[in-house]
Amino acid sequence: MQIIRITTTSLCCILAGFISSAFIKWDWSFILIPTLISLAVSLSNFDRISFPKKLIGILLHWFLSIVIFIITIGITVFILSPMGMHAMYIGSALAAILFALITNINLTFPKFWLSMAVIFVLSLLVWPISDYMHAHPTFKFAALNGRENIITIWCSLVGFGVALGIHHRKYNSDDDSSQR
Repeated sequence: MQIIRITTTSLCCILAGFISSAFIKWDWSFILIPTLISLAVSLSNFDRISFPKKLIGILLHWFLSIVIFIITIGITVFILSPMGMHAMYIGSALAAILFALITNINLTFPKFWLSMAVIFVLSLLVWPISDYMHAHPTFKFAALNGRENIITIWCSLVGFGVALGIHHRKYNSDDDSSQR
C-alpha cells in the first residue's frame, strides 16, 4: 500500500467535507458535496486516471457523482423515509457504494470486492459516529458540532475507503526486489 497517497487522498476528502459542511444551506448548495469529494479523489490521484484525456475523466467523475448524489437523496427521502433512522444507514451505504462504483470507472480498484466491503463498513459507521458527536458536543470545530457533521464524517470515511481501494496493491515479489 502507498501510505502517502492514501493519506493525501483522505486529507483532501476531509477538507472537502469541511468545506461542504461550512457552505451548506440546503438549497442548491448541496451540490458542493459530490463536487468537492469527486474533485478531491480525482485530483489527488490525477496520474492514475484511466482515461487518455484526464480532464474528460475528471468531468465524467464529477458529473456522475452529482447524478448519484441526487438519486441517492431522492431514494432516501422519498422511498426509504418510512423506515425511519434505518433509511439514513441505507442511504449512506448506497451513496458510498455508488460513489465507489463510479470512482472505479476512473481509478480502478485492484481488489474490487475487498474495497467494496471496506467502503460499505465505513459508510455504516457514519451515522453512529455523527450521532455520538452531536450528542456529546465536546469538539471545538464548528463543522463537527451540528447535524452538518454528517457531511464531514461521510466524506472522511468514504474518502478513506476509496483511497484504500485505489492504492491497495497485490503483493508481488518483483515489487520487493525493485525497491532494494
